[in-house]
Amino acid sequence: MSRINKLAVITIISFLCLLLPVSTARAARDVGFQVSPTSINTTIAVGDETNETITLRNSSTDEVVVKAHMDVNGNPAELNISLEPDQLSLKPGESAQVGVRLKIPDETQPGHRLTSVLFDAAGSSERDVSIVGRIGVVFSIEVIRPVADVRWSFPRLIDSSDQVVFGMEGRNTGNFTTKLQGDAKIAGIVRGDVDLQAASGPLAVGEIAYLQAVWDEAPLFAIKRVTLDLSSGIGAPVEHKAFLVIFPWK
Repeated sequence: MSRINKLAVITIISFLCLLLPVSTARAARDVGFQVSPTSINTTIAVGDETNETITLRNSSTDEVVVKAHMDVNGNPAELNISLEPDQLSLKPGESAQVGVRLKIPDETQPGHRLTSVLFDAAGSSERDVSIVGRIGVVFSIEVIRPVADVRWSFPRLIDSSDQVVFGMEGRNTGNFTTKLQGDAKIAGIVRGDVDLQAASGPLAVGEIAYLQAVWDEAPLFAIKRVTLDLSSGIGAPVEHKAFLVIFPWK
């Protein structure tokens, strides 16, 4: 091959290499989608749930299939998160919404959690199954327990002639002023259930309240089960269970 022919081949190859990135970049711009918002910050009480909405938009010139799923590497196992729908098709320029339902089980410990919802987009053609785009929405979740430092006080062995006092002490650990509600649910094997209640006045964040629920009419002989709840009306209450033995022993 002559020197002139070699130079011609090199020139043609160089020209093709310059064109290739331009063509690839154009294809990447034509096949894409956006989500809004890109991050969500939420505060939720133990035992509560919340629903968030994420909007997806196909900004490409082709129809795409989007699959929504949680990031398995950064999803706290104790959180209950579901997506609806978890797969959808979007035509060019079309938008749709995905609902994210977040439920915090009663036994979850307070604290900060960080996770992500991932959206994978692929061509809608059966022959084109490759992922052409992925976008993640970051969830910053602050889990709180609105009532903490709870203490219970009551006699477990009760003289039937005595008044029974159930003491419930707790601190407002929510993020706003609230009242604390105390409940003493007394249940028997057959009948004679009793529900006693006590409530505090408004408590500032960090303030402590002591409540008393009084049972004036204890039976002569009984074995009762008591369930004590202390709550702020938000999230799951703090709960304690015990047995009461009642008889005239004094």
